[in-house]
Parts: sequence; C-alpha cells; structure tokens
Amino acid sequence: MKPGGVVSLKKIRLVDYFTKNRLILLMFFVFLIGFTVSSISFSGSKAAQISDGIFKDFISDRQGTSFIQIVFSVLIKYLIVYLAFFAAGASATGVVFVPLLCCCLGLYYGTLAAYSYASFAIRGIAFNSVIVIPAALIFTLCILFVSKESFVFSSVILRLLLPKSKPVNASGEFKRYSAKFLLLSVFTLLASIADAVVSVSFLNYFTFI
Repeated sequence: MKPGGVVSLKKIRLVDYFTKNRLILLMFFVFLIGFTVSSISFSGSKAAQISDGIFKDFISDRQGTSFIQIVFSVLIKYLIVYLAFFAAGASATGVVFVPLLCCCLGLYYGTLAAYSYASFAIRGIAFNSVIVIPAALIFTLCILFVSKESFVFSSVILRLLLPKSKPVNASGEFKRYSAKFLLLSVFTLLASIADAVVSVSFLNYFTFI
C-alpha cells in the first residue's frame, strides 16, 4: 500500500475472505454435519446413555467449584482437543483425521444441545443459550482456524511423501505451524474464562441433576 493511502472498508468483502479461506468453510461444514447428526440420532438407548454421561460430566466440571477451578478444569479439556488437532496436523494422515476431529467436536456440542433440550425443554434452551454457547462459540471459532492450519501442514507433509515432490523447508514450516498454534492457543484460555464467568454467574439458576 502506498504511503498515505486510504483503506476503503467497502473493498473488504466477507465473500472474498471466505473464498480465500475455503478450508475454514469446509471445516465448519464438517462440524455442522456432526452437530446435525448427533442432534437427530441421540434418542436410541445406547446413545441416550452417552448423552446423559456427556451432560452430567459437563455439569460436574462447573457446579459447586470456584472460578479458578472451572477455568483450570475446562482449559485442560480444551487443550486436549487443541493438541489432538496439532498432532493430527503434524502427520500425513491429518488430511483425514483433522476433518474427523471437527466432526467429533460437532457431535459433542450437538449431543449436549439435543439432550438438554429434549430432557428439559425451555430450561434446556436457556441452558444452551446462557451456559454453553458463549464459550463454545469462542472455542469453535478457534478450532476452525486451527483445523485449517492443521490440514494445510498435513498436506505439506503428504506431498513430501509423494514421488517427485518439490523440496520444502520442513523445519521452517513446522516452526511457523507451531507459532500459529501458540498464537491461537490464547483463544482456548479466553474460552475457558468465558465458560467460568457464565458458569459461576448463572449455573446455580438451573437445576438438572
């Protein structure tokens, strides 16, 4: 950009952004598939047991504990998911496992939403709106960007394994990959703090178990 140039906000188009970041849309679509599937198929006896376990585990992590304890316990679980994406992206098989992980995350949130709504009706809707969505929105957005980086780096590794592939500075690429993950890890902490804030503030208004 030339010195003294003016940036026009009219030229910043959301469609153009997502066109250049099609992988984020792909990962969101896969997440949405998982969310939808779990929302409509949890009613079987085995699925209902799993749903009940997920819901009770979600509540037990947040009920009757301090703000710091919630931040810590939730952050650990977020980081496990986060590191799973990092590990998947650091291998050639990540092109398969990264979308699968996105789908599993969608399954988790879909199960939580469907179970709470089916079991507690209006209270379930309020629970999702007030307790689940704020932190889930931050964490899911983070994971969409993380999954993109994981998929891209996994593709680089996969191409290196193919015959007649172009040489790549694998060490430099891995450093950039790790740096991006380190930067995005801030959002896992923000999601944990948001989770603790809404849990401490509002969870006592809900009586489920």
